[in-house]
Amino acid sequence: MRFSLAELLAASSTRPTGEPAWAVDAPPAEPWPLLTDWIRAAVGAGVLAARTVTLATATADGTPSARTVLLSDVTEDGFWFATSASGPTGRDLAENPVASLVWYAREQSRQVRVTGSVVRGDADRAAAAFRARGATSRAATLAGRQSAPLPGDAASRIRRAEARLQADPELVDPDWAAYLVAPAEVEFWQSRHDVGEQRLRYRREHDGWRFERLWP
Repeated sequence: MRFSLAELLAASSTRPTGEPAWAVDAPPAEPWPLLTDWIRAAVGAGVLAARTVTLATATADGTPSARTVLLSDVTEDGFWFATSASGPTGRDLAENPVASLVWYAREQSRQVRVTGSVVRGDADRAAAAFRARGATSRAATLAGRQSAPLPGDAASRIRRAEARLQADPELVDPDWAAYLVAPAEVEFWQSRHDVGEQRLRYRREHDGWRFERLWP
């Protein structure tokens, strides 16, 4: 018998717990006010992990990979996150500095898809992002290389890193980097039981943003 999860997947619910209103026919001139409204609505409604996005990158030869990361900030420049420059994400971006990310508010059946170029931020932003992490996460980063095979002495390495952090709370991993996804395109998507799927895409042009609705 061939392995299949089709029935199990079909049994899962796709109905949101809330369906916020969206004036899709009267969008703002730029994506940022709408993005702010959606994130504020998600945080206000208690949507789980509302700062989490799925980030997709690729190597120079086109081999793709994706992972979830935490947004550290969103500005008019774009979407900020941080990770190890020597890890898989950092290596991909060094070879091929473009990315796509998806923000998903499951409980509200909303998502925002972003594509654009990626630039590395300065050391001060990277340091601030590293120090904002929990102590356990900082110790693990200092103790070993991200995504490398886990050695047998991992626990003792982490304890030593924890001791270093206790002695110097401002300590920053030298490989930690902040990255900015500067969007060329931002698409908003929402599904409602009464109107179905609604899509709105913004594209950055030389003189500003252009928007258009998309077929579902």
